Amino acid sequence: MSKLHFNSATIWRPSDWPLAVRVMLTAFLAIIGTGYLIALANLYEKHQLADGKEGLSVDDVKAVYAGLTINVNEETVLPSRMLTQVRTSMRQYIETDAQFETLEAWLKDGGSEEGLDEKHENGKTPRRVLIKQCMRCHAVSTGTDISREAPFGPDEFSPEYEQMKPYLASDTKVEKGRQTLKPQYDMPRLILISHIHMLSIPMFTLVVAMLFAGARGPTTIRNAILPLPMLALLLDFGGWWLARWSEIGVYSVLAGGAIFGSAFGVQILWVTLDLWSPTRAP
Repeated sequence: MSKLHFNSATIWRPSDWPLAVRVMLTAFLAIIGTGYLIALANLYEKHQLADGKEGLSVDDVKAVYAGLTINVNEETVLPSRMLTQVRTSMRQYIETDAQFETLEAWLKDGGSEEGLDEKHENGKTPRRVLIKQCMRCHAVSTGTDISREAPFGPDEFSPEYEQMKPYLASDTKVEKGRQTLKPQYDMPRLILISHIHMLSIPMFTLVVAMLFAGARGPTTIRNAILPLPMLALLLDFGGWWLARWSEIGVYSVLAGGAIFGSAFGVQILWVTLDLWSPTRAP
């Protein structure tokens, strides 16, 4: 095994680095690449019902960041914020299918106050499911046995109808056969996800870019690809905020995501192949 030693001639050429370092970097790239694919799957599951229809589309992105206006007919069903969460990110925390079906059926019917205590065919009421399954994490911090402080304070709620009401409505306005949904990400939530993503994603993007900068290959092509992922992040993050005032922001999010995924994937594959390709004279 090569000794862990660098010199000025090879410091920017990862393919010339010691075997131990190249193994470590390959594992790093594999983890980052796999993590990015999982993140895409998470985005799909989280947002693909934002417009009330199966599958991810431009309208889903509009519904999340900008709000969405659609034509309404008798068959149009727009999910409330709670229904969307129950079907996607929160589904894993509901222990049984019966409890999920009880909660989903109540929410699909509009989440009425009268229906909150109606027993379904399985003998469960929506309120009881909420207490048993949701209040463990999202109860107001009363100090009782079934509640603890939720990780995101603004998301706390109780099984009392008036406090749940903002999560039960589609937050829509209907006018002349058209229905307008406000953005799913309110301002506190947008601030939260912005600071988390802006302080984390650019860091591993920078590491991969620096490895790519030292890889072998046509200089012109590498120089063209090198800045794309970081510039794409500017488009993506900026689009989240711009979308609240202009539809251009929605397309900025889409363009940023497409450019980032493509260029970042190329960089990961390029560096991985370079790490294990036979060395040659510069």
